[in-house]
Amino acid sequence: MRRVFGVLAVFLLLSSVVYAADHDAFTITVQVQYMDVTLRNADETGDYTTWPLDMRAEGEVITQTTGSGGDHIFVDNNCNCVVDFSGYQVTTTPAPCGYGTPTLWTAGTSAGDNIFKLELGKGTQDAEPAAADWQTITASASPGDVYLSGVAVGEDHHLYTRFTVPTSVSDGCVHQIDVTIVATP
Repeated sequence: MRRVFGVLAVFLLLSSVVYAADHDAFTITVQVQYMDVTLRNADETGDYTTWPLDMRAEGEVITQTTGSGGDHIFVDNNCNCVVDFSGYQVTTTPAPCGYGTPTLWTAGTSAGDNIFKLELGKGTQDAEPAAADWQTITASASPGDVYLSGVAVGEDHHLYTRFTVPTSVSDGCVHQIDVTIVATP
C-alpha cells in the first residue's frame, strides 16, 4: 500500500508540473508574389498572338497603330506586387525558301546588314504618338530589357512595338521573331 501511495504521490507531483507549464504561440502569415500577365488585343477582346508585317522594304520602320481597333497590345497586369516589365526576342534562321541564302537576323541598337531594331514603349490607346519613350530590345533571354519600371499592382498599360527592317538582307525568306513580355518584382 505504501508503494501505491508513493507512486500516486510521484504521479501527482509530475502532473502538477505539467499543468504548471506556461506556453505561448505565434502565427506565420505569408503572401507569395503572384505574377500574371496576359497580352490582349488593343480592344481587350482576345489574346494578342501575332503582328504580321507581310512584305516590307529594307530599312523600313513600322510602328503599331493606336485606337481600339489598333494593332498594339493591351498588357493586362494581374500581378499582386510592384513589377518591372521587360521584353526579349528570339529569332531562328529561316528554312530555305529559294530567295538567297537563309541567314539569321539578329537584334541591334540600329538596323544594319541582317540586323533589325526592335523597340517597345508604353502609350495610351488613342493618343498619337503611340509611345513617348522607346526601349530598344536586344536581349534574347529572360528577363530581357526593361521598358517600364515600378508598375503598381494591377496597373494595365498599352504596349507599342516599333520594328526597323534590316537595311540589307541575305535572303528573301519569311523571318519569325518571337517576343516575350516578362514581369519581375
